[in-house]
Amino acid sequence: MKKRKEVITHHLVSDDSAWADLLLSKTALILATVIILMAVYTFAGSYSSLVKKDEVEIIAADIASNIDSIGSAHSDRSTACLELDTENYELKLSRRNDLNISISSEYVFCTLKDNGQDITAARQLSYRTLTLNPQDLCNILTGSFGADGNINQPINSEFSYTDVTDLLANKGNEELYLNTSKELYIKRTTVFVADGREVNELEYVLVYQ
Repeated sequence: MKKRKEVITHHLVSDDSAWADLLLSKTALILATVIILMAVYTFAGSYSSLVKKDEVEIIAADIASNIDSIGSAHSDRSTACLELDTENYELKLSRRNDLNISISSEYVFCTLKDNGQDITAARQLSYRTLTLNPQDLCNILTGSFGADGNINQPINSEFSYTDVTDLLANKGNEELYLNTSKELYIKRTTVFVADGREVNELEYVLVYQ
């Protein structure tokens, strides 16, 4: 009789051990699944951020390239009209309103708001750039020097060309925040400054909307 009880007890212990092993195995499987899902989610988020970073870089580089292309031209007739609709780019941003673009005298900046974080890109400009339209430039030069600086009305010799460059560096370096639903105009222009017998040509790129 005692022997039979020992056998029953042994079976109960074996069953409990098997259930414990099964629970541990299931728990380990669940934990492994959670870890894998977290890793996949993290990778997907990182990949999404990298894609958006590439998109922002492409837009900044494209705008800077267009500005520099006009700056490298050999004629003041060189102009460009750039559409900023992000759907024109190969990689499309899903929320255009979250994209901020600005241009200064030296850089193009792009910032994308993404889940509370800023994804940014910047490109340096190769040519002197003014965030002025042609009429504003003409008014500034005429008001300060009595001439608009074109080839038929150069700024006269009582002013050195550094007076002109310093003035325009102050007047034309304000950041231009772009409205992406409007076109960006880019124009090459030359300011002529007569210094005695010599005429200095100051080349600029104007960007405006």
